[in-house]
Amino acid sequence: MLAGFYLIAYQVCSQWRAAEREVHPEGHTMSTSSGQVSVREIVALLRRWQVRLLAGEAGLARPVSWAATMRARLPAFEGFAGGELALLTLGTLRVLRAQVMELTLPIVVEQLAEIGVSAIAIGGLSKEHAPAAEDASALAEAQARAERLALPLLALPAAHLAEVENEVIAHIVARREQLPTPSEAPDAYAARVRASLRAEALDALLTGTYAGEAAMRVRAAQLGYDLTQPHAVLWVELPRGAADPAAAAHVAEALGAGLGAWSAPGEGQVAALVPLPVAERPLGDVVERADRLLRQVLGNGAGDPLWSAGLGEPAAAPAQVHRAATEARDAARLGLLLFGPRRIAVPADLGVYRLLLALRDDGSLAPFVERTLAPLLADTRTGPALVETLEALFACNGNLSQAAQRLHLHRNSLIYRLNRARELLAHDLDDPELRLALQLAIKGRKVLEL
Repeated sequence: MLAGFYLIAYQVCSQWRAAEREVHPEGHTMSTSSGQVSVREIVALLRRWQVRLLAGEAGLARPVSWAATMRARLPAFEGFAGGELALLTLGTLRVLRAQVMELTLPIVVEQLAEIGVSAIAIGGLSKEHAPAAEDASALAEAQARAERLALPLLALPAAHLAEVENEVIAHIVARREQLPTPSEAPDAYAARVRASLRAEALDALLTGTYAGEAAMRVRAAQLGYDLTQPHAVLWVELPRGAADPAAAAHVAEALGAGLGAWSAPGEGQVAALVPLPVAERPLGDVVERADRLLRQVLGNGAGDPLWSAGLGEPAAAPAQVHRAATEARDAARLGLLLFGPRRIAVPADLGVYRLLLALRDDGSLAPFVERTLAPLLADTRTGPALVETLEALFACNGNLSQAAQRLHLHRNSLIYRLNRARELLAHDLDDPELRLALQLAIKGRKVLEL
């Protein structure tokens, strides 16, 4: 195909470029077999960019050798040798179509598949903004072809793909450092690889970035976990920088052994999927057992880590795990603010904060908070102190003496602050509607800061 000739120009230098990719920047040779990075691992790597798998889940095990971004001139890609992650945007493709009319997204998918790329990522696609009708039609056809070809097709909200390309390449290069060394026993290496696969699969489940429930169940079963039964997500927050770096690993191991949980340590946190034998089983038993385990592992003394944890509502199917994980994380972080450390909070404990979390998720909380607190925060010098003062006043049910004591202020200083707040709000603080709005906005601000 003529378009294919223009899209990828195989030149003599392509062999040199392919060889160049197998060399570490410092000149060390990279492994092309046992040290391979899979598409599945790349998807996990790109979580912070809110990557989504659109099609081709059957090809997630493909090895990725490099990454390259489509250029807005011909040849769009150059020097491909197979195994690459191809990055492109619909905008760049439109520019190229002015030069090659038949260069549509479905054709690009077909051509890149023929060349042997391992995956394609399209930047600028988000759940919130639907593409134009023409783009939507081309995208649907491209998804169908990618699914038929078992070629993973990914969506990235970010349109600027240079950072994505650099991070993928850096990860591939760094993988060399994870290869078994002569001093590492084969069993230890195998255990490390299994742990990595379990962590990647759990991350996909918790974030909802997998293509189908059936495939997710099979993948979990291969790793030793049964997703046909209900589960609860337990989220444990550890103080960043204050705890022993090995604490998260110890917690994950204890939850796995004590609760039969599928758990994985992170940076200052642990996520665990806890099996529930019966869907209607109350969470109280899980809270009690998990609390006992956490206190045993992390201690309960003055010098021990000030952990907090949250438990989401039961998830009866893989599709509900992402929701449960979000609930658990929010409960852990809000629970620390509301109840203090070393406690496991559940959504039912959060009261009005559950409503605020829902408003946050549908996008209406932030404008409300900004609009309500804007008159106070417009005064950059005293605004934050005024918000803190109102929060203390509301917490003390309007008792001025208690609020002043809580803030370590003289009563007259508190009254001065309240008068300043009245001036900025241009409204009397005795108005119940205003007081309610301010209370919700101050609590909502905490939710937005999570």
